[in-house]
Amino acid sequence: MHTAVTELAQRGAGGTTAVQIRVFADDFQAAVPLPADTAAANSAMARYLRSTFALADRTGRPVRLVWVGVERSGDVILMRLEGRVTGGLAGARVTSVVFCERFEDEVNVVRATYAGRTETLLFTRGESSKALP
Repeated sequence: MHTAVTELAQRGAGGTTAVQIRVFADDFQAAVPLPADTAAANSAMARYLRSTFALADRTGRPVRLVWVGVERSGDVILMRLEGRVTGGLAGARVTSVVFCERFEDEVNVVRATYAGRTETLLFTRGESSKALP
């Protein structure tokens, strides 16, 4: 089984939302060969995530996600983005199809913390966006 785990954390009511996506380095390398140059590798990671992970506010307007950085710890890559979700995460739509084009057994977990609660969404191959309650 292959997996990507995403943590969404809303800072304040309707403020900036921090996004952290955790993947295994060998899975990422299989999906997107990374150049040795750090800036080029960051660019490749950001481009890939923009094509496989998205947020939209409760009205359906896409959220502009800005690359914050990446950290590698052993065999895990932590990629960080952030964006302003107008109206907060309640009712926002999430799309997480990271690696679904590559692995048939991909299961992506999105855990969102907002308004004093935590919600979890699961994504598998063939699924599209889902709304947070």
